Amino acid sequence: MRRTYWALPVLLLAGCGLAQTNTVGEVEFAHRLRVPPLAGSHLDDQGRRVFDLRAQAGSTDFGTGGKTSTWGFNGSYLGPTLRAKRGERVMVNVVNGLAETTSVHWHGMHLPARMDGGPHQPIRPNATWSPTWTVDQPAATLWYHPHPHGETEKHVSRGLAGMFIVDDDTRVNLPREYGVDDVPMIVQDRDDTVLVNGTAGPYLDVRTERVRLRLLNASSARVYNFGLADDRPFALVGTDGGLLPTAHGTSRIRLSPGERAEIVVEVQPGSG
Repeated sequence: MRRTYWALPVLLLAGCGLAQTNTVGEVEFAHRLRVPPLAGSHLDDQGRRVFDLRAQAGSTDFGTGGKTSTWGFNGSYLGPTLRAKRGERVMVNVVNGLAETTSVHWHGMHLPARMDGGPHQPIRPNATWSPTWTVDQPAATLWYHPHPHGETEKHVSRGLAGMFIVDDDTRVNLPREYGVDDVPMIVQDRDDTVLVNGTAGPYLDVRTERVRLRLLNASSARVYNFGLADDRPFALVGTDGGLLPTAHGTSRIRLSPGERAEIVVEVQPGSG
């Protein structure tokens, strides 16, 4: 088994000044990366792919000492990865199990405004909202998160976020086995600790010679400059709008809050 340790150099934008924090050599990568599970679904009698999400309170051990009060979808922190194919009609039953009003916005999804989940569509405590729409866009890495008026940052930073992967029929030579060589990486910061999928100081066990990483900057203010500690190049294959026509070779990719990118890294035996 080959183990690759990922180091995430971070740029922190604070007010009008620019402070830099680099995790290379500063963070002990001692915790196995958590990978959000794929959300279960079923087809209803109208042929819609139905997902169920429940916003709920809980507590999470981030590996930094003790448990922290958190929120999550179907768990204590973050949410499962929803996955659907272009052309499918989907419905998501969102139950608000919190003590306050929230919402769920489908960030990057092409869908009617009445299904968007913005501040105009609050979900009261103990209520259920069931938006339905037809997925009609190219393959892309999207995400979902609350968007209540004036409370978005608080709800997301507490843990209410997850990925939504859209697939299509385009045949591309990219890794695609979820959690093995196709891995989501939801990056957030809590009290100056950088978390990936809710894991502090994460490492990823890589069993293949190519790994596809779906990067999401889910922080509220930080801009991240992603790269490998040894500056090896990787292929940028997708951005917010979906897959690129041609892969772009680079050794760094900068993402602002809410932005996504897909990269493919070549892994050599024994590297780490």
